Amino acid sequence: MELRQFEHFLAVVEEGSFTRAAARVFMVQSSLSASLLSLERELGTELFIRGRRGAELTDAGRAFLGPARAALREADRARDAVAEVEGLLRGSVRVATVPLPRALDMSPTIGRFRAEHPGVDLRVVPTGTQEAVQLVADGEADFAIAPLPPQAGRSLRFRTLYPSPLVAVCPAGHGVSGAGDLDPRDLLEEPLIDLPRGWWARALFDRLLEERGLHRDVWLEVADWHSVLTMVQQGVGISYGPAACIDLETFDRIDLVALDGAPTWELGVVTREDGPRGAAGRAFLATYLDRWRGAVPE
Repeated sequence: MELRQFEHFLAVVEEGSFTRAAARVFMVQSSLSASLLSLERELGTELFIRGRRGAELTDAGRAFLGPARAALREADRARDAVAEVEGLLRGSVRVATVPLPRALDMSPTIGRFRAEHPGVDLRVVPTGTQEAVQLVADGEADFAIAPLPPQAGRSLRFRTLYPSPLVAVCPAGHGVSGAGDLDPRDLLEEPLIDLPRGWWARALFDRLLEERGLHRDVWLEVADWHSVLTMVQQGVGISYGPAACIDLETFDRIDLVALDGAPTWELGVVTREDGPRGAAGRAFLATYLDRWRGAVPE
């Protein structure tokens, strides 16, 4: 078995189809299929059910998934170790991130890092809070830019970058605009656009209501932050979220209203206790923190 076959296998798993996987690894589909057929012959079993709905894992494929990921992680660590001794930066960096406020945008860091270290394979994975933290805990990401839920494992380290109060979000000129310290009870009298379970802002809002003895029926739940703000701006309803994550230049027909007893949402860097796994991951994190040093509390 060759590492490239492991990469091809994981590409199909993560993309859900041979066509998209081939594009991801810059191969024609026939070559990718041949690589995986060779792997299946060597293992003596089929890894995928090939059908109209794409590629689904067989039981053997699901059993192979964990070892394949572990093998590639170890290969990355081996390359990083050699590169570190040689004073080079190669290998890979994988960063998980929730939607970020403009002040913590990762784009300038990516541009600078790519220019300085073109040999590094850099991947940014947009996801939710729970998933981002789990990717770090499982060793699937070098670090995450995300809140840290209280139930996260003790093996993780969190460094606050950006604290922000939870606020109500409503269309400009709405009846609750300008209220100041809005009672959450008043918020529930309006059509409420909820964030999905698993998002830390949703958990903080649920906790605030629980502390006030309030209950609500969820009538609309939207899993994309941009869509939430778009719906609010168009008058579909009102919502809530971290003030720092609301771009009032883009969404200029939205008002923010302070909530009475609002909890603080904290965004930061989540790493394992021993930090990013390799030289490339540590270098990218150092570049990111250096770019935003003024926002990091010492």
